[in-house]
Amino acid sequence: MNTKKRKRYRVTSKFRFITSIVIMLILATAAFNFITGFHVSTALTKPQYTNVQITYGDTLWALASEYKSNDTDIRRAVFEICRINDIDASQLEPGMTIKIPENL
Repeated sequence: MNTKKRKRYRVTSKFRFITSIVIMLILATAAFNFITGFHVSTALTKPQYTNVQITYGDTLWALASEYKSNDTDIRRAVFEICRINDIDASQLEPGMTIKIPENL
């Protein structure tokens, strides 16, 4: 008869054992989320815009100061308007319509 005696393992440091189990659980959860795509977030709200028709004498600075909130820096507001409309300040012409975000 071939009887093998099973080797018994003992936990010598409970702190290291629990720490390693927690780290393995975190890694397994992160890997599962990455594989299943749970790490990708999508916006629940669609950005709202106000369409503004440019008239003679309008500037991006004036439009930004009119439509921005009180806590927004005017330079940031001008940058966002330019970015959304894919324009420079020199490209602003009377008659064109630009979008200004409502949460500017």
